[in-house]
Amino acid sequence: MNTRLASGLVAAFTLVSASLNAATVTTFSFITDVWTHESGSQTGYQNGATSGSVTKDGITMNFHSSLSGDAMVGTRNLTLVTSGNPTGFNIATKEDANDLDGTLLNYQRWDFTFSQPVILRNLGIDDIDSDKQNLSVGDGFRDALAAEAFEGQSFGPVGSGIDADFTQNLGSSLSIHTIAAGSGQSLNYVLSGPAGNPNNAPAYRAYINFGDTPIQSFSLYSFSDRDNVHRVSLFQSMFQVEAAEVVPEPSSALLGLATLPLLLRRRRK
Repeated sequence: MNTRLASGLVAAFTLVSASLNAATVTTFSFITDVWTHESGSQTGYQNGATSGSVTKDGITMNFHSSLSGDAMVGTRNLTLVTSGNPTGFNIATKEDANDLDGTLLNYQRWDFTFSQPVILRNLGIDDIDSDKQNLSVGDGFRDALAAEAFEGQSFGPVGSGIDADFTQNLGSSLSIHTIAAGSGQSLNYVLSGPAGNPNNAPAYRAYINFGDTPIQSFSLYSFSDRDNVHRVSLFQSMFQVEAAEVVPEPSSALLGLATLPLLLRRRRK
């Protein structure tokens, strides 16, 4: 093979490889970002607003909260708590008891959509705990949290998305389970073990991970096996995404490589 041609091919492959491997990390914050709500824009998320949007690094994220079944919002829901239990941006729900061996019916749902595919790794959820050392006692509160993602912006039936991976850095007092979600679907979720209502302790923190799969939307589900108000929060009230790599069409890549000999001929003239 012509030395110049070989060098050109190597350079082209290097350029393509570099463009594919470059990933922009974007941090979305409920504290420092400028959010747009129906009432206008402000720095930090508007307390109590059920929806909002923020744009950073060319990516627009839309957020929406909703309730299903008998679930109701608890005090400090959708609120940044700077002192209290737990600290951070809160999901607070009550009247959302479910048979954990049955079907998920009562829950608060947080939906996130992105204007382009992203990679989501290690979204931290804090304070997945209980106020009971003896969980056989039916009162008090106990946290459970599920998550799933979708490749497009449209949300499928509950449980039909990409399963969350909770195995990385799972708090030592949490356990992973599966609950039916109707229509033959199911959801992975994390559940609190016995606790004494700790505040943002690492043992009661879970990280949601969807690996290297590009997604454009994901959902969090907050629920319990009892009805008293319970809360979890986003770890540090923020999370990061990576812009998904754009892989060129094979025909386009081959066409680009095919023009290299012509370019090399031009240079020799």
